[in-house]
Amino acid sequence: MSSATEISTALAGWHDFFVASTGAAAVLLGLTFVGLTIHVERRGLDNLRRGLAIGSATSLIYALFTSLIMLMPEGVPYAQAVGLVLVGSFGFVSAEAALVSARRGGFTRTRLVFQFMLPAIGIALLLIAGIALGLGAQQAVWGAAGVVFLLITSGTQSAWDLLFSFAPEGPPHVPHDAGSAV
Repeated sequence: MSSATEISTALAGWHDFFVASTGAAAVLLGLTFVGLTIHVERRGLDNLRRGLAIGSATSLIYALFTSLIMLMPEGVPYAQAVGLVLVGSFGFVSAEAALVSARRGGFTRTRLVFQFMLPAIGIALLLIAGIALGLGAQQAVWGAAGVVFLLITSGTQSAWDLLFSFAPEGPPHVPHDAGSAV
């Protein structure tokens, strides 16, 4: 059995997972943006919440892109491998932006590990999975699935913390209307 056939068989076995994870990541990402919009209007957005928002959105976006790449039709040699490497490469840039924002926000070391370092490790594993897939290793499909699960879990946790765990005390934030006289 050739490596291309083995990879095709492995991808077929994970098809339903990647369909479900595509839908889950898209829905959670949309709900995060709706919740963030409502939250910002009512409470404002400080560095801590900005870091959580960036962490949540990037984790869910990369889970969505990874799932979509794994659902690409066969026929284009190495398409999934190249896609995973590209997503992983862009992921490092956004992981750095999220980490910088989190450092400014006063995150604890534990929160930094769970909400920013684990997704960064997932992105690194995504790069490895892309390279392994390009070299014909069918186990890379398992790796991509694990990364998707990790990113969806991390993104959901960050969104939860953003919207519920860090609600500030006091009156709601009233945005300044630039057109009104103060």
